[in-house]
Amino acid sequence: MSHTLRLRLAAAAFAVFAVTPLTAGTLTYTDRTTWLADSTSVITLDFSTYGPGNSGAFTVGSNLVAGSQVFYNNLNGYYNSDFQITGSNGTGPVLRQAFANSSQSYWNWATNAIVFSDTSSATNSISMRVNFRTGGNPTSVSAFGLSLGLGGNGGGSGNITVTPQGLGAQTVTTFNQASGLKFFGVSSDTQTFSYFDITITDPASRYIVLDNLSSGTSTITTAPPPPPPPTETPDAATLLCVGTGLAYLGYLRRNRQLIVA
Repeated sequence: MSHTLRLRLAAAAFAVFAVTPLTAGTLTYTDRTTWLADSTSVITLDFSTYGPGNSGAFTVGSNLVAGSQVFYNNLNGYYNSDFQITGSNGTGPVLRQAFANSSQSYWNWATNAIVFSDTSSATNSISMRVNFRTGGNPTSVSAFGLSLGLGGNGGGSGNITVTPQGLGAQTVTTFNQASGLKFFGVSSDTQTFSYFDITITDPASRYIVLDNLSSGTSTITTAPPPPPPPTETPDAATLLCVGTGLAYLGYLRRNRQLIVA
């Protein structure tokens, strides 16, 4: 077996592991490389700059510096021409952006700047919504991906739920700061998405971490379902054989009845 063929087989095996059908024509991904292979016109936001709507004395569009934190406690949240991200704790908008320095290990997810939600408790409901935009206006995309983290609770593992518009909730499972951010992506050739929601299912002092938010156009093509098998119509010879057999069985039954009588 050639080296090239081995590489192709290995890639195919990995793709099967990293891609899961969500519905007919829609796939979910746990690997960014595989998602990128099925997407084009990709735009990525790494949160290295401040966005409009922040509540601090920061210059919009300027780069974050280590040790900085900014709040977006308003309905507009963090936004630019391509994305809008809002956060809620169930009673009001809460969203934060930070870039850890050497003493801020609780913000350090090894990806520089991050955006994160309020912290959950037994009495609140933590969520984030990502809206897609084109030139600052609402739009729909057929592919999106992001890196997710789950902070708090002493670094324990847990679950985050991602719900793309029009689809069922998807659970991103068992990860924490020690294991790093986890990729989640969607690509579809049958529908588009104008937003998706992220929620925490674990109420024990957890918060959502978001980075490397991407949108694009899906390049997957789902094969149509195979046609149903044709309905076979018996030919004349078959019908004649069946008819003759039934007539003979009828004769035997009548003859048997006559003998018993």
